Order: sequence, then C-alpha cells, then structure tokens
Amino acid sequence: MDCIKCDNKNCPKSGFVHGRQRYVCKKCGYHFTVSLKSSAFRVDVKQEALHLYLEGMGLRAIGRHLQVSHVSVYRWIRAFGQQTPALESPSAIDVVEMDELHTYIGHKKLYCWVWIAVDRYGHRFIDFVLGTRGYSTGKLLWESVQEKTIRWVMSDHWKVYPQMIPSHQLRQSKKETYTVEGYNTRLRHGLARLKRNTLCYSKSWLMLHYSILLLMHKLNYT
Repeated sequence: MDCIKCDNKNCPKSGFVHGRQRYVCKKCGYHFTVSLKSSAFRVDVKQEALHLYLEGMGLRAIGRHLQVSHVSVYRWIRAFGQQTPALESPSAIDVVEMDELHTYIGHKKLYCWVWIAVDRYGHRFIDFVLGTRGYSTGKLLWESVQEKTIRWVMSDHWKVYPQMIPSHQLRQSKKETYTVEGYNTRLRHGLARLKRNTLCYSKSWLMLHYSILLLMHKLNYT
C-alpha cells in the first residue's frame, strides 16, 4: 500500500476506522484509509475473498467477514472464474479414474451431477462436466478425456460407463476408484455449495462451473 501523501510504499496496517482498513506511513507518519471503491484496496480484498471461498466459506459469510456486500463477493468470484483457463494435463496418462457427485441448482429438488476425471499417478484433475447422470453428460467428459493417450480407465459399476468407454480400457470396481473418491471429498470440503447437508447451493450452472474450475486449479497446483 502506497502512502497517499508522500507515496512511500512502507505503509503497514494500523487497525480499522468505520469498518475500513487503516494504514500508517512509516516515512511521514500519516494515517489514512482507502475507499472501498479504490482498486488498490479492492485487489487485496478480492484475493482474500477468493482464498476464503476456496476454503469452504459461503458468499454471505465472506461478506460479513470482509464487511462487504455478498453480491460484490459473488461478482469477484465470477470474474476470477471467467479469467481462469481450462485445466491442463499430460498428453499420455496411464490410469484415469472417473466418478460422479451430485449437488443442486436453484433448489434442492433440481439435481446436478458433476462428472470428474482424475489422473491417478499424476495426482491432478483432468476435466469435469456438469449435467445429468446419464449417457449424454458422461459422453462429453469421455470425449474430452479420450483426446489423450490412456491405458486404463477405472470407474464404479454405474451402467453408463460400458456404453461409452471401450471394454479393453475399462475396469469397473469400487476398489479402483479410491483416488477420484478422495478428490471428490476435497471438492466438497473446499466449496460450501458442494457440502452435504448445507444451506449453500448454486443458483446457476455457470457459477457452479466457475467455482469447481477455480478449486480444481488450486488443488492441481498446490
């Protein structure tokens, strides 16, 4: 943070005034706050909001914590999602594990299924798609995954997998999906909207997509 009086860059935090962060200049001793409309202040707040969001806090809880509108938090997260590129993974993968987890869109009567593919030995998410639990949604994920050179695909016994994955590649066993199930748990832990028995749920498909993409990027690179 730069001093608004002398431009000195050594200005640590110095408490709050009317809910706004206060700073003190170590050079001239000037105390000042930064308007919430200032981009210099908001960049820091946005980054903290994203961090809290991917640690499992809901939008309203983040808003209360940062003393900003939860609508602002929503817009910041959406903007981060819009700027995030698609997931990357190696062109050759020895073992892919696939699974599905369910959540809700709009209300708890409208199910949404998240199909996930992970690289067992590369320890990363490969891709995901949102939709139903049927063939058409699963096929979209498989079309993305099969662009790579794959030796084996592991899944549970859901009937859709043999319809879309060649039999010489597919192995169906609950014992062989331990990696993807662990990654599902990490997703539910990292996003409030995916947690079981939660009051948080997605109101739009697009925001759910951005949320999962952001968390997968974080987990892939940390």
